[in-house]
Amino acid sequence: MTWNDIIITDSIWPPVLYYTVSIIVGILLYIGKLFVHRYANFTVYMCYALFVTLFSGIQLCIFRFGGEFTNTVFGIDLDTLTYKSIYNGAFVFFLAYGIAVPTEFK
Repeated sequence: MTWNDIIITDSIWPPVLYYTVSIIVGILLYIGKLFVHRYANFTVYMCYALFVTLFSGIQLCIFRFGGEFTNTVFGIDLDTLTYKSIYNGAFVFFLAYGIAVPTEFK
């Protein structure tokens, strides 16, 4: 077997970029949670809870509707049926973003 025999039909970049962006967003949401716990009033607390719910809902829509959602809303042709790691990762990030919802009110 030589290197000419190896055929890669699907690119690895869509899952890599998806996971990179999702992890960065998750970290920023968690940092925002810590900020809201320390300094925020009730209005900021409620707005941030809705903000986190929005991002979590986007992940759920990627899981449920896949490429149709990303193509319609973001203009990105992301076929989640081809990349099962994105399909399953969207559900994991949907659950993980729930950690970033603020729970303590100062």
